[in-house]
Amino acid sequence: MNFFCLCKEISFSSFLRCLGWCLVAWLFALNAAALAQTAILKDAATPIAAQPSPQSKVVAVLAAGDTVRILKMSGAWVQVSFRGNKTGWMFVGSNGVSIAKPATESAVEGKRVEEPRSTSLPAAAPRPLTDGGVSFHLGAFGEQFTYIGKFYYKTLPSIYVEGTFQYVAGEIASFYLMHGNVKYVRPIASRLDGTLTAGVGVINTVPISSAGNKSVSNMAFNYGLGVQRHLKNNNWLRLDLRQYAALRPQGLATFFEFAAGVAIGINWSKL
Repeated sequence: MNFFCLCKEISFSSFLRCLGWCLVAWLFALNAAALAQTAILKDAATPIAAQPSPQSKVVAVLAAGDTVRILKMSGAWVQVSFRGNKTGWMFVGSNGVSIAKPATESAVEGKRVEEPRSTSLPAAAPRPLTDGGVSFHLGAFGEQFTYIGKFYYKTLPSIYVEGTFQYVAGEIASFYLMHGNVKYVRPIASRLDGTLTAGVGVINTVPISSAGNKSVSNMAFNYGLGVQRHLKNNNWLRLDLRQYAALRPQGLATFFEFAAGVAIGINWSKL
């Protein structure tokens, strides 16, 4: 039995491949736009921290009208450059600083900023502070319908490990997938994140009894991208696109998967 017969629809695969490259281009375009932005501060006193944390040391306080250049985003924080070659982190949550329209470099000429004696940073962030969670998805695995369950845990500020259990309802055989991935999460808007994933796992094929074939297991690598939007409390809406490359005796086989689901944040370390 051809285990990967469900991947023969070239038009469907071509569509998913095109969609994947469009998402990649979109993420890079948004990231490039963010990195090139300069902005004028509106708050009277804006603390700049050494690290993106409420407990971090305050290295400077900027005044209303000061101009900063946005270098990098991390959740409710942005890394900025100011006063020439100095850098730090600025909190931009709902209770944080206000940013006016983009500005030019000439707006900061001649400005002087006094160093703070004692300043505290906002303690609250607009997004939930969970170290992981679970998610449930429905989607298309090749031309078949699939059910997916995932659990994930944050190991670094933007890096998660993710385990997946998946069932594919096929007409000739059922497929059971188990794989582990590393997921990189990058904020691209106030409530929107882009994700990149890669990992390895096993696909177990179980033919129906009338097919007369035995179960077969194959190792498979996968990689993909997606977006997730913060909905409310600890909930996110997720869209994922992946390509699988399976190792089998006949050679390498590839196929695509598209899935949509809801993620629920959980503090695993507090359970």
